[in-house]
Amino acid sequence: MAAARDTAVQDLVVAGFGPSGIALAAAVEDHDDAAGGPPLAARYLEKAADSAWQPNLVLPGTDIQHHFLRDFATPRDARSRFTFPHYLQQSGRFYPFTLMGGYVSRLEWSDYVQWAARQVRGTVEYHREVLGIEPVTGPDGRVRTARVTSRDPRDGSLHTVEGRNVALATGHEPYVPELLRPHLGERVFHASRLLPALAALSGTPLRSIAVIGAGQTAGEIVLHLAAQHPDAEIHSLVRHAGFRMYELGHFSNEVYFPDETDYFYGLEGEQREQALEQARATNYAAVDPDVSTALYQAAYQDRFTGRNRLHMHRRTEVASVGQEDGGRVRLATEEVFTGERGVVTADAVVVCTGYREPVLPRQLAAFLPYLRLDPQGRPEVTRAHRAETTGDCEVGIYLDGLTEWRHGIGSATSFSQMAAKADTVHRDLRARLSRPAAPVAA
Repeated sequence: MAAARDTAVQDLVVAGFGPSGIALAAAVEDHDDAAGGPPLAARYLEKAADSAWQPNLVLPGTDIQHHFLRDFATPRDARSRFTFPHYLQQSGRFYPFTLMGGYVSRLEWSDYVQWAARQVRGTVEYHREVLGIEPVTGPDGRVRTARVTSRDPRDGSLHTVEGRNVALATGHEPYVPELLRPHLGERVFHASRLLPALAALSGTPLRSIAVIGAGQTAGEIVLHLAAQHPDAEIHSLVRHAGFRMYELGHFSNEVYFPDETDYFYGLEGEQREQALEQARATNYAAVDPDVSTALYQAAYQDRFTGRNRLHMHRRTEVASVGQEDGGRVRLATEEVFTGERGVVTADAVVVCTGYREPVLPRQLAAFLPYLRLDPQGRPEVTRAHRAETTGDCEVGIYLDGLTEWRHGIGSATSFSQMAAKADTVHRDLRARLSRPAAPVAA
């Protein structure tokens, strides 16, 4: 199928218009508003139908895990039209919100994300899944632009646009252990598909549901399923002694401050790995105090009433997966230390095993000859999240939210540095665009 080609060369093409892409657009447009003159030529591509934030996990009673002032713009410029306080003022809920206390609900934060996306004046194209980013070589052999090819998932049509700079803001990818991958489908699914997957099973009696994982999402899903399916047995399977709480110490959570990113970036490879491992307890494989309390209260109440429908399988891992008559899933389990075996049979299995950062985003495969790689095969990146390229490549390639291994835990999926990261990328982008282009050889 021939691709529909946009002949205008953009200053910036952004693949992904979720939180990272929106934050970058906010930085671009705030600068344009302040500077006047012609705006930056930018194109934003998003494979989904909108910019809804984690739409399949917006569960009743759940909230975000960061302070609401760590939004798309406040840390960068509190006067921005993209801030959460401005969203509240525009919605007429500013004063009621001030009486709420606590963290913002996931439902309201998702609404804020979509509101911020609508404030962007630049060209945003939804239903555009970026498939590849290819170098465009001039007559002198230099690469001055990149051709970005996207597909409309509704009809399969292909579209291309060229940019002098490209930012990948596609986020981390859902991770499913190899043992479970062959069984993914209607009955076994990753948590990122929770609500539509459950809706697809609405006509199926759910007598037993298994949840694999021990992070915040797993804890919230266990509580949600227990409330929504009061007659079903809920099986929670975790590899350690039970749901652990996040490391909430004030000092340890300063890893989400920008100066900590500077510190982390300055470390050597093995030092970075050790520092990242220390920081993981602040955000991964744990739950917040509210969820920990609610889970324990639910387990206690279940024990007190004698219903015995909430099963907390601690120090348990899945050894094999099978299917029984009627489509039910059979999980053979083993105790981590003793090896004791067991079986959990479920009508649905929710896999809450988190997300992974790609070593090299697959969209950049064609650019591989122009990328400088480290010994592990990962792109060398600057402090400004720009991939280091060979001397004959002038295209700026930004890995926005895809370099936790290089910039630290605050630079990837957390909102805490979303605005600061966008500011860093944007400043580097403007500096590059202000430089005179290398002359084209005759």
